[in-house]
Amino acid sequence: MSTIAFLGLGTMGAGMARNLVAAGHEVIGWNRTRDKAEQLRAELGIEIAEHPVDAARVSGTVILCVSSDDAVHELVFGADGVLLALAEGDLLLDCGTTSRALSQAIEAACAERRAGFVDAPMTGSKLGAEGGRLTFMVGGPTELVERATPLFEVMGGHHVHVGEMVGLGQAAKYCLNMAQAVMLQGVLEGYTLAKLLGVPLAKMSDIYQHSAAKSGIGSFKTPYLQAGDYSPHFRLDLMHKDLHLALDEAERRRVPLAAATAVRGIYDQAVAEGMGGQDFLALATLLERWSKIALRD
Repeated sequence: MSTIAFLGLGTMGAGMARNLVAAGHEVIGWNRTRDKAEQLRAELGIEIAEHPVDAARVSGTVILCVSSDDAVHELVFGADGVLLALAEGDLLLDCGTTSRALSQAIEAACAERRAGFVDAPMTGSKLGAEGGRLTFMVGGPTELVERATPLFEVMGGHHVHVGEMVGLGQAAKYCLNMAQAVMLQGVLEGYTLAKLLGVPLAKMSDIYQHSAAKSGIGSFKTPYLQAGDYSPHFRLDLMHKDLHLALDEAERRRVPLAAATAVRGIYDQAVAEGMGGQDFLALATLLERWSKIALRD
């Protein structure tokens, strides 16, 4: 089995790293918050690097799992970034959701060092990461994607090679999360009006489940809504970021996406009110405030 540098051991990364170790890979970890990395060292016995470049120097494959352009840029191009250690034949995977422009800049920098790069953002939430049930959306040359496929199978079980061009994985992820945000808002607004009209949430959920309105996002989130549990499986501020990435692309192409634009405004308000660290289901609390009713039965 190969040696893998895994950079970013947070909500998603910790589960992914555990599955790699369970499959027999040697993992060298790094995390900006040292405490999280030390927890995994104690649990799994993995080595923790002092700096990203140290992990990359002794690994043929480097996986990034952080949540913003700034964080990825620093991990790759920073003073202790992995680019300093990448050598011919190495492979860099970015599993976060970041801008297509950054993915393309990283690809160019890797090419100068004769290393490979693919963008591979994933979906599946914290539970999916822990259970190896993620879906990866991958952009990059077939040869590199085939090299990475055994890792995708261990970490997620399913991947879609979107196309040969780096950045297409990111494009697919923007569209997916935009759709999920709009769908969940529709589900929640349906629950809100139903409750105002006297229909309990459980009854409306049953109707959703046996109609064309059934959705994966609604089915997954409704039990948490009933429990009032907004602990993060996917943070609201990350969905907010992804909505902006998606709509930035649409606006550059002068394509009006009315529903997504309206939902982005609600996320803007939620983030401004300090809700970013909660699950994106927490938008339900805004609807409860506006309607002056509780959605839970």
